[in-house]
Amino acid sequence: MLGRPLSADKANPLCSEQMKELHVDSPSTEDSAGTKPVKFLIYSQEQAFRHMTRWRPEPERALYTLVDDLLFSSWDALSLSIDEEHRDVYYPYLPHVFDLLMTSEDGHEVVDYLLFIEETQMGAIRGDTLAKRRAWRLVELLLGHRRALFTPRQGPASPAS
Repeated sequence: MLGRPLSADKANPLCSEQMKELHVDSPSTEDSAGTKPVKFLIYSQEQAFRHMTRWRPEPERALYTLVDDLLFSSWDALSLSIDEEHRDVYYPYLPHVFDLLMTSEDGHEVVDYLLFIEETQMGAIRGDTLAKRRAWRLVELLLGHRRALFTPRQGPASPAS
């Protein structure tokens, strides 16, 4: 369904076998009152695969596929998109990006998560402007696709009587 199937013998060095729940306390990830830390999740390969292959209505399936494609081709924080063999490296992050995207109004939560991943899992320097631009570029694309997929389509206007 998404990219190539995961193989059981290929471990992702960027995540453990169990889903990690990461509680983050930083100004960019708290609510407006500054009291609620955001919980970020990193899935194991198996959990990510289960999340990816769960039944969803067509618009959600289409958006999930787009999130997968754009994480690999547009965000691509590790510059791996030159080789399809490395497509599964971003799978541990895909389910949480999708879940955040489905509930986010403006995309800030998704950007915060992508920056968190780059800083804690990929070695980016905190406050890296290139990482922030890369994250916002992806989120703007995803929000546009989400609007297009989930906005009710208007039929042709009927003539006035």
